[in-house]
Amino acid sequence: MDMKDRLVAFLNVLGIKKSEFAKAIEVTQGNVSDWVNRIKPSKPSPPAMARINEVYGLNLNWLITGKGEMFISGSDGKLVGGKNEQGVSELSGNGFARKYKLNPFESRNITLPIYGEIAAGDPIESHDKEPMKYIEIPRAYLSDQEKSYCALRVNGNSMTPRISDGDIVIIHETPDMGKLDGKICACQTPDGITLKKVQFNPEKKRVILRPLNQEFDVIILDEYELETFRILGEMALLFRVV
Repeated sequence: MDMKDRLVAFLNVLGIKKSEFAKAIEVTQGNVSDWVNRIKPSKPSPPAMARINEVYGLNLNWLITGKGEMFISGSDGKLVGGKNEQGVSELSGNGFARKYKLNPFESRNITLPIYGEIAAGDPIESHDKEPMKYIEIPRAYLSDQEKSYCALRVNGNSMTPRISDGDIVIIHETPDMGKLDGKICACQTPDGITLKKVQFNPEKKRVILRPLNQEFDVIILDEYELETFRILGEMALLFRVV
């Protein structure tokens, strides 16, 4: 694998377009295309490589020699707000987070507001319009635009042992409900907002919301209740204060 191949692998891991990458490191899209050209690739200039390192935390030794890890290592993230900052650990096993677990990078961290609590038990009426705190995590953990995510703090134990009271879940707004069967989702029910495993029953025109903790009751929504039912999004990431 040469430098061109490593750059291609790097862009694939980031999951971004050449145009977006070029804009972030302040070069032209043509420059990036030249670097990954299959026939006669050129090499990034030293200033361009320094910029890639600054913006994305790329390990330049890996880029040049192929030795070491792709990214510079760091922490999973942190809670921001109040008197103290607290570290957080990513636990969900999400594919994107798993890919970056050992190599997040501070220069690409983003901050998501934590809009109140979500019930892991009986539904809560609504989440707050003003954020309680903020969670700062690597941008690379997200597979979509930042605006399609929100963060909520878990209140309750209906999703234990996987999800505990006080955990922070990152919810990804997903327009295709057909892909959410069997997924853990934030749901708006007639009684409020709750975090549950969603199962569709089209034959009986029902939606079943299952807790992971068997001590809690299953929520069954019949056809007439579905008029006010909405899936806010799938749980994309799970963080626990450490």
